[in-house]
Amino acid sequence: MRLLFFLSLFVGFANALIAADRPNVVWIVSEDNSKHYLKLFDNAGAETPNIAALAESGVLFTRAFSNSPVCSVARTTLATGCLAPRIGTQFHRRSGLANLPEGQKMFMSYLSEAGYYTTNNSKKDYNAVESAGTWNESSKTATWRNRPDKTTPFFHMESHGQSHESSLHFSEESYQNDPTKNDPATVKLPPYFPDTQLFRYTYARYLDNIQTIDGIVGKTVAKLKEDGVLEDTFIFYFGDHGGVLPRGKGYVYESGLHVPLVIRVPENFRHLVNFGPGTECDGFVSFVDFGPTVLKLAGVDVPEKMDGVPFLGKEVTLAELSQRDSAFGYADRFDEKYEMIRTLRIGDWKYMRSFQPYYPDGLQNNYRYKMLAYREWRDLYNQGKLGSDQRHFFEPKPVEMLFDLSTDPHEVDDLSGDADHQARLLEMREKLNERLLAMPDLSLFPENVLYDEAMGDPVAFGEKNRERIASALDVANLMLKPIGEAEGPLRSAFRSADPVIRQWALTSCAAFGDSASELIEAAKPLLRDEDPIVQVRAAEFLGLVGAVDPRGTLIEVINDSDHPVVHLIAFNGVALFHDHSKTSYPFEAEDFVGVKGEAERRILYLQGDWIGKKPNRKKGKKGKK
Repeated sequence: MRLLFFLSLFVGFANALIAADRPNVVWIVSEDNSKHYLKLFDNAGAETPNIAALAESGVLFTRAFSNSPVCSVARTTLATGCLAPRIGTQFHRRSGLANLPEGQKMFMSYLSEAGYYTTNNSKKDYNAVESAGTWNESSKTATWRNRPDKTTPFFHMESHGQSHESSLHFSEESYQNDPTKNDPATVKLPPYFPDTQLFRYTYARYLDNIQTIDGIVGKTVAKLKEDGVLEDTFIFYFGDHGGVLPRGKGYVYESGLHVPLVIRVPENFRHLVNFGPGTECDGFVSFVDFGPTVLKLAGVDVPEKMDGVPFLGKEVTLAELSQRDSAFGYADRFDEKYEMIRTLRIGDWKYMRSFQPYYPDGLQNNYRYKMLAYREWRDLYNQGKLGSDQRHFFEPKPVEMLFDLSTDPHEVDDLSGDADHQARLLEMREKLNERLLAMPDLSLFPENVLYDEAMGDPVAFGEKNRERIASALDVANLMLKPIGEAEGPLRSAFRSADPVIRQWALTSCAAFGDSASELIEAAKPLLRDEDPIVQVRAAEFLGLVGAVDPRGTLIEVINDSDHPVVHLIAFNGVALFHDHSKTSYPFEAEDFVGVKGEAERRILYLQGDWIGKKPNRKKGKKGKK
């Protein structure tokens, strides 16, 4: 009995030592807010004393980025430590769930295997199949307090929707009658917004929401202190991507990608971090790095298949971290709205590459336009009452843009055509191309192909199709050349046996617009192509240059197909011509039959009763091995 007693004491003591050797980690995540709404990061933001207190005991990261400006893609990047266009998780809302490669898991699963108690309260929103053992508990009541043994280290994530985009879907009545704590008259609007009472009120109301989040942060910290684990726990506070006023969430400008990040370093684990309390770090960190960082702090090996790199740990010095100066961003589909854009930021220079630049940022997205400020902005554009910086949102974009954020933090002064910056433009273009090929970027395939062929193992699909992806990128990059140089290769691409190549040739022509008029007759036969997406791209090019009425082709593609993603892609063209083409091509909801799921948002919009209504959404299919 005495032996058993001493053995039990020894085991308990050993467990305590193990727990003491491994820190806890808590993620406090506020939804949909960029760094611009906290005074801790931006003078235009709100006072957040509880978040500021975290920084006083830890590290404030002035250059932290979501890789994507929308929830499901950003959260999947966080969970997997992988770049979404490489693993097939880049579309929001997902049409299908992607399987991770054999043997790869979400990072929380590795923590569980190492003895951590993992809890999530409670948003997931993954675009990948969740790994077995990811969470010990995921619910609205999940907490570290439920772990079976108080010596067990824990990882806890909590997400707070008080700052979510939907918080600004207030009514006209609310706007007129509900005052804000922050004074609308004193807010500092970015130059791309019209300076109206509604925009000022919306901005002030969102600052109120951020202060609500700050109070929640304080309560979580108080719970950790009450439980006696505060000085054993790393606390990460961050936004799950940018937002949420117009041109934030859903857009790869800094307002959509640049997030607040503060990490409180616990007293008992300061030896794991090479910089002291109150440090301000200007090194670049991205969501793809967050999971690997937690694994490193927990003493768990970071899998080689993850794309991210830890930014905390014994081996990471402030000098080394400060040398990290680049961030990669991606945007593809948000609900029913498509546009493929990739960004590369190096230091204070930002390069944006739009692969479908004829789609304006302001293309209809029902959820976005529930916000009164969005609708007012569009109304003012249609009335011709906006300045040049404010009109861009509703007009086609250049194929590529270059911004000097040191002098132009709001990204309104495009320097891509400036002769003084051509060397930098070409350098950043090349670096981005190298990154897309290295992944490789699956979005060089249309989403319907990925839905049909790739979701069982997107990474393997990408490896198998590296050459096709490289060829597609070559054709997509023809839109960067003078039309005289591009015309011959585009004609050849029209005749390619690969429909993906034909699609990108037509997309490049649409980007050229009227300057590609010599290719009109060569493109017309592709309106009857065997591939429906080729037909859509032909209708877009020929419709934009006024060579054909695109409605017949787009209506036929949608009505002849039962493919949910073909519907989504074709309806993007419908929205373009319905609202934004120089020649008016209005559509009627009655033009279409058999439309369900996410694409039904477009039907609701054409009916004019889309505000407050949801599509008949079907769950994305699960990938199969």
